[in-house]
Amino acid sequence: MIPLAGILTIAFWSIVEILLVILYAIARFYQATSGQVSHYRLFVIPMILLGAGGVRYALLGDFVDDPLGDALFVAGSVFLVTLSAWLVRLMTGGRR
Repeated sequence: MIPLAGILTIAFWSIVEILLVILYAIARFYQATSGQVSHYRLFVIPMILLGAGGVRYALLGDFVDDPLGDALFVAGSVFLVTLSAWLVRLMTGGRR
């Protein structure tokens, strides 16, 4: 049985996943309307990594001493920051 902390963790990371889907849709829309490659499909990778980290911590019920969960969060976050920076640069002045 998942403890209350696990249920709240799932609820929080579900909201984060919804925000990532919105970011994915923005990148997809930008590519469709501008004709520039935004690599929107790569936004699925941080969705998977952060979601897996959230599920891992929800099943454990504690945010302490889990190297795998930490690694999933760090990898997903670094990938998300990189992709987001790419998208911002592309949308704000990267036209060729």
